[in-house]
Parts: sequence; structure tokens; C-alpha cells
Amino acid sequence: MLGELLTSLPLWIGLGLLMVLYTVATQRGGGKKAAARLARVTRRQTLATAQAKVASLRRVNPDQDSFVGSLRSTIKLRARLEIAGMAETTTPTKFLGIMAAIFLVVALIFIVVLGKSPLIGLLFGVLLGLGLPHIVVSRKIKQRQQKFLKLFPEAIELMVRGLRAGLPVAESFITVSKEMPSPLAETFATISQQAQLGVPMEKALTDSANKLGITEFNFFVTTIILQRETGGNLSEILNNLADMLRQRHMMKLKIIALSSEARASAYIVGALPFVVFLILQFVSPDYLAPLFEDARGNKALIGAGISMAMGAFVMKQMTQMEI
Repeated sequence: MLGELLTSLPLWIGLGLLMVLYTVATQRGGGKKAAARLARVTRRQTLATAQAKVASLRRVNPDQDSFVGSLRSTIKLRARLEIAGMAETTTPTKFLGIMAAIFLVVALIFIVVLGKSPLIGLLFGVLLGLGLPHIVVSRKIKQRQQKFLKLFPEAIELMVRGLRAGLPVAESFITVSKEMPSPLAETFATISQQAQLGVPMEKALTDSANKLGITEFNFFVTTIILQRETGGNLSEILNNLADMLRQRHMMKLKIIALSSEARASAYIVGALPFVVFLILQFVSPDYLAPLFEDARGNKALIGAGISMAMGAFVMKQMTQMEI
């Protein structure tokens, strides 16, 4: 009986007609609802614009009100994603899911595919699962900061020209947000939007400086705040600041060029153990077997990894110089 019903052609035709009728009715109802919604939005255009500005300033995320989004570490992670320019495509929950996926994949490869001990699989899973996503975010942040510092003097000079033409500081920020590329445009647009919503200029500048964590931008914020409190020729002060920041950037490039040999040596010394390990793994796998099959070898491998991480950190600090 059930088989006859499933193979009945009129039954399937009737179900298809019902689906078509339901779709047409839903589209008509949706059209009426959309028209009503459009009318309400048109009547409340000012309120909608203000709410859109507030939402853009808050960087509302789908998981912001969830338990994961309320954790302090998640808030810091969301701030790092915003600085890296990844907040629109990657939420903290999605980022944590990527970390967990990398951990599981790496651990299964070492344990199931390569046949290593569970301790080794978990160790490499934790290292790669925690390390790779944060390394990607850190590189994104560094690239955006470098781009910011490269264009920042030009943005200040654009503000100087606007101030000399008679524009106020807030209008100069809007000009920079429209004329300069990202990430400068986003930073100055956020400051100008906060000022339009009634946030004091000093607080908007301070919040942006704390979020960016760039020394050169801190100089700029301090200059604006001191000028607003004590007075003075702001265009001349900013012009001198732009020259100083450009010279500072050139000095950093000179330091990078002079320390290139030391950094190359650090890269070679840090990569040499991994290269030797891979060569021995292909040439004589039995020679390295105790490191993975014996508990004492596992402890020695973990100790070697910790020592190498500490050595890489020390070499990195030795090759970095602040001015």
C-alpha cells in the first residue's frame, strides 16, 4: 500500500501544485510586508541612520551577546580581529572553531595516519591549532600597521591643508576618511562618527589610540588633546609632527636594513633543526623512532621544543630595536 502511494503520479503532481501555490502566496505576503517595512523605514529615516552609525561603531557581531562573546579573552580576540581587518568575515566563535578544527586534524594525522603516540599528536595539535591562527592574525595586524604608518604623514598633511583652508578639526577628520585608503579611512571615520554622535573628541581619539596601539598615532592624539587644552597653531604643530613621523619611519627602515644580516642568521639557526629532522626522517626513520615510541623520547622531544621556542623568542628580541 505504501509503495503504491509513493509511486502514484497524481500524488506527486498534487504535492507539486501545493508547493507552487504556497510559494506564490508567500511571495505576495512577503511583498506586502516588504512594502509596509519600506514605508516605516522611510518615515523613520533619521532614526535608522543614527542606529546604523551606532551599529557600525559597536562592530556588532552575531555572537556578541552569547556566552562565548561575553568572555574577556573573546573581547580581546574581537579587538585583535578588528585591528587586523578581519572582523567583518571572522567572528571570535568562528576563529575558535578554526583553531579546534586545526587541532583535531593535526592530532588525527599524527596519531592515525603517521602512527605516532597520542602525546605527540596532542602536542603538535595544540601547537599548530593555537599557533597558526594567531600567527596569521599577527601578520595581518603588522601589515595594516605598516601601511598605516606609511600613509599617516600624508593624512596629517591633508589635515594641515584643510586647517589652513579654514576647516575645523572634525571636518578635517571627515576629509581624511574620504580621501585616504584603508586602514586610515576606517580609523578617522570612526572618530568623526563618534564625534557626530556626541562623544567628546578627546575620548574618541583616546579610544582609537588604545585600540590601535601605534606609538606614532599616540603622538598625534597627544598633540590634538594638548592643543585643545592650551591653544596654539594646530596646523603648524601637525606639519612639524608629519615631518618628524616621516623621519622616524625612514630611521626604522635604516634599522631594518642594518639588522638584516642578524635576522637572516636567526632564521637560519632556527630552521636548521627542522631541516635536519626532516632529512633524518627520510634517510633513516628508525634513528628517530625512540623520540616518538618511547616515553623518555617524548619527554626529550617536548623539552627540545620548549628550548627552541625560548631560543627563537630571544633571537627575535635581539633583532628588534625600538626608536
